[in-house]
Amino acid sequence: MAIAACFDLELKQYDAVNAFIHAPLTKEVYMQMPQGYQEQGKVLRLNKALYGMRKSPLLWQNLFTGTLLDLGFKSIPHEPCCMTYEGILIFFYVDDIVLAYRKSQKEKAMDLMRRLKGHCNISGGEDLQWFLGIAVYRDRVQRRIWLSQASYIEKIIKLADTDTDTKSSKETPMTKTELLPYPQRASRKSVRAYQRKIGSLLYAAVTTRIDIAFAVSRLARFLTNPGPDHHAAADRVLRYLYRYRALALQLGGADDFLVATDASFADNSLDRKSSQACVMVLFAGVIGWRANK
Repeated sequence: MAIAACFDLELKQYDAVNAFIHAPLTKEVYMQMPQGYQEQGKVLRLNKALYGMRKSPLLWQNLFTGTLLDLGFKSIPHEPCCMTYEGILIFFYVDDIVLAYRKSQKEKAMDLMRRLKGHCNISGGEDLQWFLGIAVYRDRVQRRIWLSQASYIEKIIKLADTDTDTKSSKETPMTKTELLPYPQRASRKSVRAYQRKIGSLLYAAVTTRIDIAFAVSRLARFLTNPGPDHHAAADRVLRYLYRYRALALQLGGADDFLVATDASFADNSLDRKSSQACVMVLFAGVIGWRANK
């Protein structure tokens, strides 16, 4: 997205229809015949993967990646879901696909997609607007892209145990008070509820909302035995997100690359370990970040 913003690339979205069933199986797999079609003493041998099989995602990944390699795409180191072909970029997450190219390369890009459709059932081709629950907004004159998870945040706020009134929401995602382990034993219901909150927050924290990354990394330490204080802290992050749900990750607008990193000094009172964080900025937009113990 940062590259597309800086170089004003065209962005098209595609979808692989029934992706998994295109992948051939590497081992013999048999299944019972569906109800209404069963025959005494007969089972079916599968030729292709099915949804619900543990290996199906990997088989599809191998098939799609192999097809792209056969078409001439090259892998990008450390980015297994991003490949390039003479300046044309393709990014995919399971069955969701984004194609990026310069306007001058439109004919070549469309030819590649036609060849790809000859191997897989792929639909779409419209301008990129939504990807993995992320809204994509563009200002092509200013060469900027914004990634927003406002819609996602409006869904996960329901996980908070307290009210969602923005007036009562906090200005920051967490307090300065250190969270300590819960001395009692949390109920199974409490554990499940807390894990659901943190899992939902993690998706936002690693995708577009860098502002909650540190808070969520701390909350994730108490997944197996959360107490009331941990639930309250998680609700605070949820309410913070909801209050500032209109904030979006801005990409593009300059031509630079910056890396910033820092660490606390023994801020964990239990084991005296430190917390660290790093941020990477490319073309005036944050493209990578991490916060952890």
